[in-house]
Amino acid sequence: MKQEKTDRQTYRNDLEAELEAHFKIINACSIEMEDKERVLLAAKPESRYPYFYPRDAACASELLACLSTSEYAFADEAFKLLASVAKFVLKAIRNDGYIGQRYALSGEEKSIYKQEDNSAHGMIILSHFLLTAKQKRVEVQDKSDFLFAINSTAQYAIKNYYHPEINLFHSTTSIHESAIEEGFSCWTNFAYLKAFFLVSKVNRELDEPDIIPDKLLLFEAAFKHNLFGIMVSNNRFLRRIDQKGNYDFKPDFTLLSPFYFGFGEETKDYLDNSVDFLEKQLWDPELGMIQRYLPFSGDKEIHTHAGNGPWLQYTAILAQYHFWCKNTIRGEELLDLIDSYKNEKGEIPEHISTCKRFDAFIKSEWKTGIDFSKEFDRHILQDDLDFDKILEEANNMQMAYNEVAKKCMIRDSNMEEGGYIMFVTPLMWSHVEYMKALLYKHHLYCNENQEK
Repeated sequence: MKQEKTDRQTYRNDLEAELEAHFKIINACSIEMEDKERVLLAAKPESRYPYFYPRDAACASELLACLSTSEYAFADEAFKLLASVAKFVLKAIRNDGYIGQRYALSGEEKSIYKQEDNSAHGMIILSHFLLTAKQKRVEVQDKSDFLFAINSTAQYAIKNYYHPEINLFHSTTSIHESAIEEGFSCWTNFAYLKAFFLVSKVNRELDEPDIIPDKLLLFEAAFKHNLFGIMVSNNRFLRRIDQKGNYDFKPDFTLLSPFYFGFGEETKDYLDNSVDFLEKQLWDPELGMIQRYLPFSGDKEIHTHAGNGPWLQYTAILAQYHFWCKNTIRGEELLDLIDSYKNEKGEIPEHISTCKRFDAFIKSEWKTGIDFSKEFDRHILQDDLDFDKILEEANNMQMAYNEVAKKCMIRDSNMEEGGYIMFVTPLMWSHVEYMKALLYKHHLYCNENQEK
């Protein structure tokens, strides 16, 4: 019995040490401001992405909420970071409830693309903070300001992005930052379902009447009922319904959205079929792991981003699904693949490609200007976007590609395509999803909906 207790403690200590190592990397992707609050960035401050992204931060906020109420030594530090994220969002939200794609450290909006899911992500962040503070019995100063912000953001989203005749939210670029998402996408709509689920929970658990109106609370049930029916065909989920009402059956990481946003139990049969489809179709034969979507570079709506290849945060989410389904062996295989592409510091990149594909991308897409025309198609950009922002972003891209060519190529003559490249290392979001996968593996992840 004593040995068994010792083994359990060693196991717990090892897990906590691994989680803390990832948490330190996430923290390194933040920067402390003069007011002592931290701004959580997509990558380290010196990278191509010195910005706050509501999407990435929302994905982190759920993990931080889980860690904040854990028994780990860094629980209070996780809550402090969650609070800082929420306070930054509160400052960023426009008076009418609008939230943009990304923000500079100063709070200035630096959005390039139309991304209609950001309102959902803002609601998710604020809700996670309020609910976690209540669970930890921490008093929130200006709590009513957070609630009013949730209300205004929800009202803005419904007014500007929701189509009541279809009962879905519209998106232009969303998660992929390209027109491949245009229409009514799986990702955007399940992000909103998660947001309104959390808003309803905030209303139930916080004693602040009359701030969040009844019509927002009633919205979730009708929206959920429709979404579970309309975003499905052939016993699996759709990537999107396009502007003309055509069903888009193409394989895409976003088919995991119902699981990712916490509705796995209610949609498991459809999810099993979706995961089987996307895992077979998106598997990279040379590098392993899953790509975001099939990389048909001749399609104007497809961006290949330094050469197509697997994305590690999406592969970690796939691992989460397998652990959740108790497919432990498959989940561990996916994490082992991710481990094989960490750098010497244990840092995980955004995505990888082969040296051959990267060289082909530079030659056929970047040098020719094709990639520029895809990235900055006026159709997908913010309305009235200042051209200076386009130039700034193009310059960031150029620096990133130069860095890959100089520092991030791992040559390997044994690989058919000459080795591989690592793009944006570390990516905060990759470490977030890897940590979630570890918690799923050990049955410790605390997603509210999936605990039902």
